[in-house]
Amino acid sequence: MTSEWLVVGLNHSTAPVEIREAISPKPHEAGRINAVVKEAAGQEGVVVVSTCSRFEIYFQPGPGGEKTMVDWLNQRAGRDLSECLHIRRGPEAVSHLFRVAAGLDSWVVGETEILGQCKSAYQNACAEKTVNRFGHLSFQRALMVGKKVRNETRIVGGIASIGGAAAVMARSIFSDLKERVIVVFGAGTMAASSVRHLRSKGAGELFVSNRSLDKAQALAGDLGGKPITLAEGFDRLDQADIAVFSTGADRYLLDGAAAQALSRRRGGRSLFIIDIAMPRNVDPEVAAADGVYLYDIDDLKGVVQKSLAKREEDLSRAAGIVAAESADCWARLIHPLPAAAPRVPVAA
Repeated sequence: MTSEWLVVGLNHSTAPVEIREAISPKPHEAGRINAVVKEAAGQEGVVVVSTCSRFEIYFQPGPGGEKTMVDWLNQRAGRDLSECLHIRRGPEAVSHLFRVAAGLDSWVVGETEILGQCKSAYQNACAEKTVNRFGHLSFQRALMVGKKVRNETRIVGGIASIGGAAAVMARSIFSDLKERVIVVFGAGTMAASSVRHLRSKGAGELFVSNRSLDKAQALAGDLGGKPITLAEGFDRLDQADIAVFSTGADRYLLDGAAAQALSRRRGGRSLFIIDIAMPRNVDPEVAAADGVYLYDIDDLKGVVQKSLAKREEDLSRAAGIVAAESADCWARLIHPLPAAAPRVPVAA
């Protein structure tokens, strides 16, 4: 009975960014990653939760299901992932999902983005018609519990998003951001979060660079930045102090050779690059350029540790809510309520 619902995957605590990047959805898989996994592994009830910090597959296994899924992930990554994968079965799978939705499994504990990402994962699986009863009940309940935890505790204190962590890192590099030139590449959720938090920390000259100028204008207009094209954004790097990359590109936008040329044009002035995209937007070789300092999403972990100590009591309360709710959900999964008896017409 405990094998009726499984999650197989990896996350920020088990796998470095280059491995998470290797198995993340590719552009041609947009809108069909659940179907891709279902067809490749031959399993039912597939719901894929894929973010910059995790790639997890929830499913109801058939014969050889667990091994088949692990083999598929190994093949996708092009390496043996046995040291990176976590596998949880039955009630532990439900509990894990609830912890994810509540933000308790995130390296930014209590982060705000993950609840929306879980909702999108479930909606995508529904649209692709891969989800079944176990997925419907588990994800619907997990979304409710995620909201409950945030409403009844104060775990969303301090840093509550990856964009917020990026802004805190920028502030730690320069105590005063007012005189600094900052370029944010991208106009999605994390880019918007970065811009919003940078603004709140006093960022002065802030440019929003995106392939679609309309999206850059929408984000910049709301938050007081200056919209520019992607090409203009790279031109601005000659004067920038900080660059935050968060686009949906499937290749490096800045490589080592370009960084070396940029370094020469800057004449030794320091440039701090924070890459929070998945897949990464910046080639790790960029860090070899003189005066260029590169931080990826895993480097931000240390930024958030100080905010956790003040939230121990709330974290304990949140864990208690998750434990109780997940146990109840599992009981309902394996012992569904009987269908209502059909009504018998009463004789007149």
